[in-house]
Amino acid sequence: VVGMAKEHLGLALALNVPVFVVVTKIDMCPTHVLQENMSLLSRILKSPGCRKIPLLVNTEHDVIMSAKNFTSERICPVFQVSNVVGTNLDLLKMFLNLLSGRMEVREEAPAEFQIDDVYQVPVRIRKEIVPWRYLCLFEGVGTVVCGTCLSGVIRLNDVLLLGPDVLGAFVPVSVRSVQRKRLPVAEVRGGQTASFALKKIKRSMVRKGMVMVARALEPKACWEFDAEILVLHHPTTISPKYQAVVHCGSIRQTAPILNMSLPHLRTGDKAYCRVKFLKNTEY
Repeated sequence: VVGMAKEHLGLALALNVPVFVVVTKIDMCPTHVLQENMSLLSRILKSPGCRKIPLLVNTEHDVIMSAKNFTSERICPVFQVSNVVGTNLDLLKMFLNLLSGRMEVREEAPAEFQIDDVYQVPVRIRKEIVPWRYLCLFEGVGTVVCGTCLSGVIRLNDVLLLGPDVLGAFVPVSVRSVQRKRLPVAEVRGGQTASFALKKIKRSMVRKGMVMVARALEPKACWEFDAEILVLHHPTTISPKYQAVVHCGSIRQTAPILNMSLPHLRTGDKAYCRVKFLKNTEY
């Protein structure tokens, strides 16, 4: 169990996210080494900091029981798989298919879409069929955004507000086409991921962290926000004007700390802070 796995486990525990463990490459691992790693993993999960109940999944009955009680955050299913031989991969897929969503879906609420990535999709033209002088008449699909629909229903040709831009404004945008899992669909509902082709929007106008929302929400961009910060581990002291990278949804941006409820923060401390984005406003 390497340090990165312990760090990810600590983040999941701090955010109250349910955890399951997948032990890979069991086909090439000696038996005694696998047993030692499983014993170490069991001790870590049962430690006072975790207080998890490890459950080794070997049968379909174990999968059903794990998926049913997974949201209790006490049980931690453990899978031993091999991508080469295919051992227990069917159990892992079955477990993922049985999991229920933790996000409350509000289809009756105004539409809200979070952009996770942006693409520029060109058109493919056979030059031996289309003469060179007519190539300027063909256009590609254009700017394509993909992400998650957080609430509401987004349909083809809907007009939403895209933003915030560099000035903190939201501009109207029309949905040219909708795709889910590389197949065209007519609508996307809350909790689903999808891709949208946008009309008359340049690639440079869109970035990760932006949203597309309904006009009824009357969106506003902000520079500052209040946060409760828990320092899991940090080698030095954190003081006002300290700059950190904010990871919130699809937002990735540097933000300095303006003021704190404590004069200094060290490992294990918790405080309320006022944080300001460094480059762009966010929704």
